[in-house]
Amino acid sequence: MKNNLFSFLLLAGLLFAAGCAEKQTTLFRLLDSKKTGIEFNNDITEYDSLNILNSEFIYNGGGVAIGDLNGDGLQDLYFTGNQVENKLYLNKGELQFEDVTDRAHAQKKPGQWSAGINFVDLNQDGKLDIYVCNTFVSDPEKRQNLLLVNQGNDAAGIPQFEEMAAAYGIADTTHSANAQFFDCDNDGDLDLFVAVNFMDKDNPNQYFKKATDGSSPNRDRLYRNDWVAKVGHPVFTDISVQAGLKWDGYSHSSLVSDFNGDGWPDIYVANDYVTNDLIYVHDPAASASAYTNRIAGIFKHQAASAMGSDVADINNDGRLDLFTTEMLPYHNKRKKLFLNANNYSTYINNEVYGYEYQFSRNTLQLNRGIDAETGLPVFSDVAFMGNLQETEWSWTPLMADFDNDGNRDIFVTNGFPRDVTDHDFNNYRSTVSYLLPPMEMQEAIPQIKVPKFVFHNDGNLHFTDLSKQWGVDVPAFSNGAATGDLDNDGDLDLVVNNIDDKAFVFQNTQNDGPQKPNYLRLKIEGEAENPDAFGTEITAYFNGQAQKGQLLSARGYLSASENFFHLGLGATTKVDSVVLRWRGLRTATLKDLPINQVVTVRLTELPFHLAPGANNAAGLFSTPDPASLGLAFMHRDSDYIDFNYQVTLPHKFSEYGPGMSIGDANGDGLDDVYLSGSAREPGTWLLQTKQGRFTRKDVAYKTDAQRNEEELGTLLFDADGDGDNDLYIVHGGNQDAANSPNYQDVLCVNDGKGNFSVAPNALPKETACGQAVKAADFDRDGDLDLFVGGRVTPRSYPKTDRSFILRNDSKGKDKPVFTDVTDQVCPELAAIGLISDALWTDFNGDNQPDLLLAGEWMPLTFLQNEGGKLKNVTTQTGISDKTGWWTSLAAADFDNDGDVDYTAGNFGENVYYKCQSGEPLSIYAKDFDGNGFYDPFISCFWPDSAGNRHEYLYNSRDDILKQLIKIRKRFNTYGALGEATVQDIFKPEDLKDAQIMHVDWMSTSFIENLGGGRFKISALPAEAQVAPVQGMLPYDVDHDGLLDLLMVGNDYGMELLQGRADAFCGLVLKNMGKNVFQPLDLEKSRFYVPYNARGLARLNLGGQDELILATQHGGPLKIFAPRMAAGMAITLKTNEAKAVITLKNGAQRVQELYWGSTFMSQESRTVWMDGNVRDVSFFDRNNKQTRIVVPTTNPDLAK
Repeated sequence: MKNNLFSFLLLAGLLFAAGCAEKQTTLFRLLDSKKTGIEFNNDITEYDSLNILNSEFIYNGGGVAIGDLNGDGLQDLYFTGNQVENKLYLNKGELQFEDVTDRAHAQKKPGQWSAGINFVDLNQDGKLDIYVCNTFVSDPEKRQNLLLVNQGNDAAGIPQFEEMAAAYGIADTTHSANAQFFDCDNDGDLDLFVAVNFMDKDNPNQYFKKATDGSSPNRDRLYRNDWVAKVGHPVFTDISVQAGLKWDGYSHSSLVSDFNGDGWPDIYVANDYVTNDLIYVHDPAASASAYTNRIAGIFKHQAASAMGSDVADINNDGRLDLFTTEMLPYHNKRKKLFLNANNYSTYINNEVYGYEYQFSRNTLQLNRGIDAETGLPVFSDVAFMGNLQETEWSWTPLMADFDNDGNRDIFVTNGFPRDVTDHDFNNYRSTVSYLLPPMEMQEAIPQIKVPKFVFHNDGNLHFTDLSKQWGVDVPAFSNGAATGDLDNDGDLDLVVNNIDDKAFVFQNTQNDGPQKPNYLRLKIEGEAENPDAFGTEITAYFNGQAQKGQLLSARGYLSASENFFHLGLGATTKVDSVVLRWRGLRTATLKDLPINQVVTVRLTELPFHLAPGANNAAGLFSTPDPASLGLAFMHRDSDYIDFNYQVTLPHKFSEYGPGMSIGDANGDGLDDVYLSGSAREPGTWLLQTKQGRFTRKDVAYKTDAQRNEEELGTLLFDADGDGDNDLYIVHGGNQDAANSPNYQDVLCVNDGKGNFSVAPNALPKETACGQAVKAADFDRDGDLDLFVGGRVTPRSYPKTDRSFILRNDSKGKDKPVFTDVTDQVCPELAAIGLISDALWTDFNGDNQPDLLLAGEWMPLTFLQNEGGKLKNVTTQTGISDKTGWWTSLAAADFDNDGDVDYTAGNFGENVYYKCQSGEPLSIYAKDFDGNGFYDPFISCFWPDSAGNRHEYLYNSRDDILKQLIKIRKRFNTYGALGEATVQDIFKPEDLKDAQIMHVDWMSTSFIENLGGGRFKISALPAEAQVAPVQGMLPYDVDHDGLLDLLMVGNDYGMELLQGRADAFCGLVLKNMGKNVFQPLDLEKSRFYVPYNARGLARLNLGGQDELILATQHGGPLKIFAPRMAAGMAITLKTNEAKAVITLKNGAQRVQELYWGSTFMSQESRTVWMDGNVRDVSFFDRNNKQTRIVVPTTNPDLAK
């Protein structure tokens, strides 16, 4: 807390100072080249046969490396140039440098085009050598990589170099972009990975069969270090193919990290164009240097045209996260100029050609821990959450603590001298290309220098763009960059390699003023064969946090930052311990380290032990084999493209199944499961046997000849009062036109033995497109009535479809009849909104079932039961201003105060659809051009080129015009539409009779019941905001008497600019008391639901055990068994609707027992008594006590 306060005060001070006109200060100061002596300029000269129109990689730029080459304690710089000479600058102190390239013999060979750069002591003589990657030119001799071996200093203190790449066997000629030196086989010496980027196709963005056999010229290279004593240095051997590096890709950057925690280094490669990124996971079982590409099981999606990459611990959880840059512009005009039309065939091609999903934006892959089943790490992209997704055509990312507050910030370089992605230029080019000579055409390409970005890490996965306040928003075409402490003052400076501009040196002024946060710097000296200690992992424990770092020979893009571990501490004055891990699982712990200085650590002097590998400890849940229980189920659905009817639809409505209902289907007293069937797919019964297994029975309760009905929400309840459960099935989706008979819901009557048949006249004739169904005796006449929620008018988003109150007027056994009484009970309910979930719940404590609704473009809506009539009292609740895209609901007495609180799922904060106070997300919809199609346009606030924020349409210009072509008449270029605000596009007369709605709260939330019909809303922790939340289940995972919360989610049906919202992996929020929830790590919970999750429910297994079931659209049914015994199960009686659980500490918890529990789910009608429970009192629908059960009492008997 102290550290967070320090960070807040520091940030506030910087912001205040930045706003003072008379005395403006910035964290970074751009130094004049006259002061630094650094005149390097990666100047590129274009001509007819060499320009961006015929050489796509001409502007990929150069890199920079930081390290002490002459051993004087000051870190020097080496820049790589393309057409210009590489340059070596010695640090003379006081941030002044001297060009000694010629005197040091550190030049490249004539005609070489240099790219990546590494500093490494390869011959183990204590002096840093220089490795330079060369590329681009057609002559392979000029593409030979260079190894400048440090021969020591001359009399003037200038290091002398000799080029020896061929002698070492690493004069690679493969169009190498960058390299990594690392110990691939844990034999102690440094091997070499070379990332290859060769333009081998005319259209590299066209899908093609992946080359995975090593035949592609674009495959990367791996060289093994073989020491040769007679020459006194290593000679490297190419083992690429035998090691398994066979995949192709246009490689821009690479990283080495032990992703799966087994002590063996793995390799990440960021690839451009259509080729997927790669993660080569070490397979020591095959050989000491064998690798397999496992990225499909690690990342759920990737950056499309991945450029630079960096690895660091962004949230201080002791795990390494990964940031990758892409090309998405940050202000609206450039977005519209850049973005292509959404093309759903991309998704189809991914499946056909076996590609992983990629999206055009930066990604921040958050490390969630190891999946115990696969042994692979689990990552979630949270870039949207931190507003990190768009930084222009970006190259270098560097994650480092620039303000020494204890959190890693993110710096990004960007720029491309000729913007060939500009659609207006490309339209012009397609018109006149045959008329203009190449250089004239090139001059027509827009040239826009863009500012650099730096994002302050605010904690909790949130970042603030402080580019201007910190002084890095300098426009330039910037590629490689590196960070290090160039003036030995304890903060990190920045060096940037620019095209057509002198290199930038940004001095960090953090420690120049009176506010000097604490820090720790470790210089780690490795073992003899790896003196730079590359690959060493460092985890620092301080202030209740664990920050992990790693020493790498290169990071970012084409560059190498200083080889130190730098830890900002803010106001913290002590580091509790530092744990080092190197060369496999060798581990040592350091304590009592002094701060605010450089501490040198020699690995050879440390006592070490072999630590265990990845954490595979048992969690709160085990995952029984579904097949062993008869619960193996894979949901199937045909891919329906909702966007063909509404191009600007934000997400699909055809992918919300399956629904799941748990209850006794055949009268044997055991819980069975019904899983609803997609269009043209059967529904499925999983029927429990006395042996604790399940038998599968596929059924079709569909009346359409082709079985085209889409089954969504389902409910097991006794509709006709005959003592057995009948089945209600909601038909919805978006596949059929509005009012199709395929949207007619059905009620299936049970014959008492588990045989169900559709009752043809049980329901009113209605064809509303629905999703949710829940039951309660709202009119207290002794039978169960229904609420059925209308989801959307098909193909006419955001028009609502009808919701219903269906009163039970059944005539007896097998004669169910339900009457639509919506107009009598609550007329406004019929068109109340786009309902995604609902609960019957007594929210005001008057013992009558009220109705709580969740939906899109609306507040959580409270309908109070007043004697069988429902009154909308939302405006009286205190939270009516929180309109959201609400997805789901769950009810529980989380604080044990005797009333019911709620959790409400929302789309979350990790989506492109953003809103904040004063800047709502809005929608404008109607048939604007009278062509019979309903046109929805979503808007949000984005900056213009000057940084001023305005309301703009969200979608790309092409998609906007596809939806409403008449806009083209007024805005006939991409740039013109990019400058147009919503108010420019839609005049008041256009919006007459339009649907206009707003959202200002996207956070999944906790709703505390304050009593008296008043509530308090608060966002749940950041980990609950990473994707849309669907199913939620209150559940005491650790039996401490407080209900915790299980959550599942994701939405793969988002439109393509947003892309799949897939960051959720399942989550357990532990209730810490006082309505504070703490997320549990995956490795602690083992509650892992990674895919397109939907429902979540409890199941009673034979009265002895309990299972948690989670459904996934298009995925397997997930099964979890609590490791802690649940206690004693109490089966509810038919008329019981509430329980009061008295705990041994005297607290009382209310538990509502209505029919239907959360999103697309109905849980078991059982109550479990664990060791904390003294007794349980049950009440019927009229609040009359039916029985009291104590742990030693037969649950079937009342006391």
